[in-house]
Amino acid sequence: MNKGHMMVAADELKEAFVDVGFPGSAVDAFVTIFEYVEDATGEWFALDAVKAQSFHLAHDMALLTLDDVFTGWFAFWMCVFNSAEHGSMEEFQAMGAIRGLFFMAGQYRQVTLPAAIQTWWEQTADIHHNPSLNEV
Repeated sequence: MNKGHMMVAADELKEAFVDVGFPGSAVDAFVTIFEYVEDATGEWFALDAVKAQSFHLAHDMALLTLDDVFTGWFAFWMCVFNSAEHGSMEEFQAMGAIRGLFFMAGQYRQVTLPAAIQTWWEQTADIHHNPSLNEV
């Protein structure tokens, strides 16, 4: 991961999409949120705040449901967490983003994603040493 940008390997993100049940038909629409980077080390998707914030304006949201958007972000932040050094800023940012997604998805009355995040959080507790999403 490049320290200048929050980036994830393209193949890892695509695997994470499958792991979280992200619909394959929506992948191409969702990844336009990111800056695509290809270099000597591989293919990457880099976080782009401008693209992410204007995403709803630039795309036909019929291609993506709100569930898809939340699930796609979960896949991205899981990849960031998985590739981050333990105790790094990237790891903390990923945990905060995932925790935020948990509460936002619940607020929007989603059921599947908060349950998946809860399970992921419990399964990774040995790494981040925070047993509950409700605790600091």
